[in-house]
Amino acid sequence: MTDLKFKLSFDDRGRVNYQPGDIVGVVGKGIIPWLSKNAIVPQTDLFHFLLIGDRVGTKDYEVLESIGKGVAVGRLSWYKDRRYIVFRVNHEDSECMGTAAFVAASVFGRRKYDWKLYARIFAWALGYWLKEIATFHIPPLPVYPNMIPYKTDQDFVCIELVFEAWKQVGFRIREHGHAPVPAEIILAQERGDLKRIDSHDGNLANWQEHKSPLYMVGRKIIDERPKAGPDIIGRQRGQKRNRVHIFRQPYGYPIRLCDWALQDIDSIERIGEVEGTRGPVEAARLVMALDLMDTTKGTRVCKHCRATVKGKRGPLMGEPK
Repeated sequence: MTDLKFKLSFDDRGRVNYQPGDIVGVVGKGIIPWLSKNAIVPQTDLFHFLLIGDRVGTKDYEVLESIGKGVAVGRLSWYKDRRYIVFRVNHEDSECMGTAAFVAASVFGRRKYDWKLYARIFAWALGYWLKEIATFHIPPLPVYPNMIPYKTDQDFVCIELVFEAWKQVGFRIREHGHAPVPAEIILAQERGDLKRIDSHDGNLANWQEHKSPLYMVGRKIIDERPKAGPDIIGRQRGQKRNRVHIFRQPYGYPIRLCDWALQDIDSIERIGEVEGTRGPVEAARLVMALDLMDTTKGTRVCKHCRATVKGKRGPLMGEPK
């Protein structure tokens, strides 16, 4: 796995600060996104893409995107009821390059939406599938981005705008000869050119909800093991739903955290170190579930987690009251 070439920063509520040039991939709805996901590999639910610009106030961001009317300026908050993932170009100078890419993209301000590209890809895919069926390849062999014929023109679909903006500053996300399809984002992530820095679950209540300064640590662990379930598990007595806890050292916010003494417990697997809001954070995985209400001597559950289980929430990034 390619190391991060940049450092994340967080606001006063522990949320990730986005910067110009960050890429937002929105999960698609409907038949066309479904076809895109199931016909092209590597698969992804992401379908619509936009480019982050400057922060607007303390809660929102300017975005640039290509939609039905063409290239347009908007707000990230327009997507707060949608699931999305935020990526950052993995470059040590990503902030300066991203700012330049967003400014350079203004030259595309009068470009129209490229409906013709969809028609060309669909026509090619239909011919490909019919050929596969005629040669008894059922189900048809998967389609890769380099197999789809593509030629640039003056119009943009959403992902083309993102690719071309970064191309203006000399950073190529889409591989040469590949069609601009969502799978290219996943390929760039696999190469290490893009890094996932944040995500939103589509719940309006969570869009501006404060998050732990260890939020990225937890997301990193859970996102890398999406089928394995929570990695650090504590269970309240009589509770069926698992609570996720992240070991923090030396600083943390008492929501979904716990400071078990790693060196004293054999049932903990060390995962690694991740950059937190106030320096490096050690992440670990509990091999066994703990009862957070268990007060037996020797049970190492921190007072913050006990307070959280009882419904107490302290001030932001501070100790429970």
